[in-house]
Parts: sequence; structure tokens; C-alpha cells
Amino acid sequence: MILKKILELSKMIDGHRKDIYVLTKNKGTSHPEVLKISQQLDEDIMRMQNFIDEINPRQQTLIR
Repeated sequence: MILKKILELSKMIDGHRKDIYVLTKNKGTSHPEVLKISQQLDEDIMRMQNFIDEINPRQQTLIR
């Protein structure tokens, strides 16, 4: 189940990156469409990281 979600997110992230590339070439970096897709990309990357953390939690170490 998690693997399926990760694969779907990976495809979405790749699509967002391609969309941003094309839009920035045509409309510039500050165009509202570019900003909207950039925000969605950030959210999807965070979701991906959360799924990865569920599979392989990081060990919290304290430096003393």
C-alpha cells in the first residue's frame, strides 16, 4: 500500500518538475501557475518524505 503511494507520488513529482520547467521557460519564474505548481511540488515532496520515514525511521541521536 505504501509502496503504491510512493510510486504515484514519484510520478506526480516528476510531472510537476517537468511542468515547472516548461512554464518557467514560457512564462517566467514568478508567474502564478509556476508558483502554484511549485507549492504542490513542495507538498508532494514532504508527503514522500513522510512515507519514507514510515518505512525507515531515522534514529534520533543527541550530541553530548
